[in-house]
Amino acid sequence: MKKLILFLVVGIITTSCAIDPLKGVDTYGLTYDGTNVYFHEELCAELSALEIAYDDGKIVKEATFVLVDSKYNDQAISIIKLVKEKRPSLEVEVELKK
Repeated sequence: MKKLILFLVVGIITTSCAIDPLKGVDTYGLTYDGTNVYFHEELCAELSALEIAYDDGKIVKEATFVLVDSKYNDQAISIIKLVKEKRPSLEVEVELKK
């Protein structure tokens, strides 16, 4: 019985301490105006689609941003973090350029 309780406690702690993959991501230099994202005041990503989807038993809103140039590919994760901070209800995607 003690092992079962210990197992449950460890499971609860592990679940509640899930790692945030965006925690250490830097958004310095990025700004978001609601439709576009700028890097040092230069357009780097444009909102290309707003979608409604059924995901994991929930209705979610998705926003897809398309980078304007491949030189911004390294900013994709930072763009996701910035938009999520400004619009937490959105699921955010960034399309990379070749």
